[in-house]
Amino acid sequence: MKCFVTVLVLLMAACAPANQESSSIESFAPCSSIKYSGMKANGTFVECLEGEGEIALEAIKGPAVISAWASWCSNCEAQRENFLRLYEEAGDQLQVIGVDMEEQSKAKGYEHALKRGMAYPQLYDPDGRTIDFFGPGVPITRFVGASGELAYLKIGGIFSYDEMRDLIKAHLDINVP
Repeated sequence: MKCFVTVLVLLMAACAPANQESSSIESFAPCSSIKYSGMKANGTFVECLEGEGEIALEAIKGPAVISAWASWCSNCEAQRENFLRLYEEAGDQLQVIGVDMEEQSKAKGYEHALKRGMAYPQLYDPDGRTIDFFGPGVPITRFVGASGELAYLKIGGIFSYDEMRDLIKAHLDINVP
């Protein structure tokens, strides 16, 4: 029996998911790093996930890729590495911004973003006000053109970096490495 328990414990350890917190960071890019064209009075205002302040999503300058996510969303987690890579690779070519939606609390979203290494600027929708901007559900990615217009709305996950690059090329006419 003792041998069976030992084997069972070893099997469970081997099948357990990798430590998802290994990419944790101390902080992510502040909201002040987001380029925007000024606050629109009739915009969809969301809070900064870290620190104080808010920003109107419609005022974000393009080109930009804005990802709606939630900590409980497995497809959001599956595409996370693609957004991290895009943030690192794109440089000044475009903005990469996350919006935590449908979360139990701002603190939970903040902790999740840090533990998952989401270094790009993060915003927070406390009450579902972004549904008209993104649509219902997560993940959803909004591609914003250079003039601030909606270039494309991707409903569902972006599960490969090649797909991410192809969408950016097709809808924003930008070649990212």
